[in-house]
Amino acid sequence: MLDTGQTAPLTLEVTERVRESRNVVSFRFKVVEGEASPFTAGQYLPIRLGLPERPISTYTISSDPRDRSGYRISVKLEPEGKGGSRYLHEVGEIGAQFRAEQPRGKFVLAEDERPVLLLTGGIGVTPALAMLAELARQPDRPTWFVHACQNAEEHSFAAEVRALAEAAPNVTTHVAYAEGSDGDIAERRCQSIGLLDRETLRTLLPQDAYRVYLCGPDGFMRAMRAVLVSLGVPDCEIHQESFGGAVAEASRQQPPERPAATSDGAGPVVRFARSDLEFTWDGSSETLLEFAEAQGLEPNFECRDGICGTCACRKLAGDISYAEEPLDSPEEGHVLLCCSVPKGNVTLDM
Repeated sequence: MLDTGQTAPLTLEVTERVRESRNVVSFRFKVVEGEASPFTAGQYLPIRLGLPERPISTYTISSDPRDRSGYRISVKLEPEGKGGSRYLHEVGEIGAQFRAEQPRGKFVLAEDERPVLLLTGGIGVTPALAMLAELARQPDRPTWFVHACQNAEEHSFAAEVRALAEAAPNVTTHVAYAEGSDGDIAERRCQSIGLLDRETLRTLLPQDAYRVYLCGPDGFMRAMRAVLVSLGVPDCEIHQESFGGAVAEASRQQPPERPAATSDGAGPVVRFARSDLEFTWDGSSETLLEFAEAQGLEPNFECRDGICGTCACRKLAGDISYAEEPLDSPEEGHVLLCCSVPKGNVTLDM
């Protein structure tokens, strides 16, 4: 189910905590309040950790979509990070409860029978786990699961992936350790040593057309995308996600389109229709949310980071651009105030 529209919040309780590798812990939740909606492989769970710097953190669901007993997320400890990873590792004991939103996200498998390459680095493996479980049930859909990590200590879900692949004749796996040994290969912990490169992927992959789902650190994704394009993979067939949020390649390379000043130096007019107010955008605010607050309005918001969707507002006229591409595009005809600016005169339903 893709963006079901169900927005009722949930209360989740930790029922299981499993160490997957040196820095990664999985948390399995059951729903103790609210009605959980099914999720599609690749979607994420917004969790309200209540941290001042980031009220909502998002984590890809790493469990099988067919498992309706709850949700599993898998979190890498980032000691210097500003997100909730350290907080979850510290307080996410069995019995701990958290508020959450319904699953959402558009980084999902296409509903066809095209061959698939799941190409992941590090903790970017989490959406691919749910996808692999789904693909293993499609025996006529060739699937390649290629994962890169540092070494055996940081190799998460090795046994789980191996079990899925051994039971699914359509699945081929390859694991590359940046720092490994001949013993790792002999024990089948990995199939190659060193960074994934063009020659390795060229040898592994077929000549047939296939869809690519790419997830991992930004540097890994940039390198792998360049390799794939050099191998003849059309850019439009490479779908990617960077730690829980889909990121359009163009949005990282192009600055947002800012409103142009008029000949008298004035900016565009922002009209708040329901409040019967209008003001001239003067460029002192970073986003439409900040601009509305500066005029004394109190729009809904939560994360202020393009993640939770709380600040979505209906746009009645005009056009905007995103200063930072949101994690998910809002409903058609709506705009996320916390990460958008006007491209010209704009009218909002608030």
